[in-house]
Amino acid sequence: MSVVDVVLKLPEELVAQAHAAGILTEKRVSEWIIIELERQRSIAELRDDIHKLRALEPALTAEEIALELGR
Repeated sequence: MSVVDVVLKLPEELVAQAHAAGILTEKRVSEWIIIELERQRSIAELRDDIHKLRALEPALTAEEIALELGR
């Protein structure tokens, strides 16, 4: 495991609320990073899927794209 020091400048009220809610901990910050990485992977996969759909010939209609995406 690596140790990373992070310095945040936050309003005191926000820090107090975050501490009170128990969300300003190493565990929660790690969870936020994991969630963000998953979100970015999902976005990249969606963009890739969109590019693949746009490359199909003949072009799909909006309805066909919705069906391909499972909507």
